[in-house]
Amino acid sequence: MYPINYSKFAYYKIDPSDLDSVEPQPSPFLGGALQRMVGIGIDEPCCQVVFEDFFPGYEYRWTTWVDQLDYVVSGKAEITYHQPPGLEVKKTVLVEAPSIYLIPRGTPLVWKIIGDEVFRHFSFDVPNPMFPTELARSVKEQRKLAE
Repeated sequence: MYPINYSKFAYYKIDPSDLDSVEPQPSPFLGGALQRMVGIGIDEPCCQVVFEDFFPGYEYRWTTWVDQLDYVVSGKAEITYHQPPGLEVKKTVLVEAPSIYLIPRGTPLVWKIIGDEVFRHFSFDVPNPMFPTELARSVKEQRKLAE
């Protein structure tokens, strides 16, 4: 057994301008599709949370490394996934805001953005995979004030 690694209390007041102020970039890890993402300061052993946009006209391909819960704030996507562990079950679902869905670790999936609205969501990765993320503007400002 290993010791329990406790997380610290963390808080983020949702600020859409944190994401709106970031220039979208192609993501080689998501099949080259345009994406923008910021860390919201919840980056503890139990989980890492990011605020993320997927854009209309693109498909996003990913295989989860850890369990992931997504809270959809706006937009609509068709999600096709293969259910682990055997991956023999393939399903497609339509997800639209407001909603929450769970992606079990080891799931390969594709998001196809439907319509003209950005697919904006929060991703909660459990446990923390320690992906490098740029902190949101409001979180940086808040931390500066606390110094």
